[in-house]
Amino acid sequence: MKTLGTGEIVFYAMDNSVQRHKGEVQIKENRVVLTEIIYFNGRPNGSREVNFPLERCVIFWQPEVYEEIGFGE
Repeated sequence: MKTLGTGEIVFYAMDNSVQRHKGEVQIKENRVVLTEIIYFNGRPNGSREVNFPLERCVIFWQPEVYEEIGFGE
């Protein structure tokens, strides 16, 4: 299973709300760590990490360059 890459997380919260986040995704044990880039005036100026429980997330991976040309797992 893929554990690191770029993608989108759909998080289903306890109050039945749905949150969508995009960025660098990493799966660590039973947590999903999302790193989002923060932009100021159109330029990257920092990042933040957000942790989500794995059992409440759906991850949509974006294909990496080597997967698009046929060298994926």
